[in-house]
Amino acid sequence: MTGRKSGLVARIKEVSPQATATHCMIHYVALAAKDMDENLADVFSKCVKIVNFIKARPLNHCLFENLCCKMGAEHKHLMLHMKVRWLSRGHVVQHVFKLRDELLIFLNEHNGTLAHFLIDET
Repeated sequence: MTGRKSGLVARIKEVSPQATATHCMIHYVALAAKDMDENLADVFSKCVKIVNFIKARPLNHCLFENLCCKMGAEHKHLMLHMKVRWLSRGHVVQHVFKLRDELLIFLNEHNGTLAHFLIDET
């Protein structure tokens, strides 16, 4: 279907010879994400620790959800990171950032060691 000789790519090249084709852009991005900068990897691992602390314990998850509802947060749930779906990396960090105020309150009450990851030291 996307073949260079008789598929879509060949037809596009007939009209526009300078066009380039990529089989699947996601594969290239996945390979680039494997060699993550040390600082980004550190931020990501801290986010995963925080999410796992809440998601791995049903009581924590329920308490955090109630806190988010009371505070009127945009999101009520944290996304669990799955290594199989590398795209979830960005979503995990986004949700932690959006819920940082709620997370800070929750972690100060339940796990102070993880709460210091969310405090801006600048």
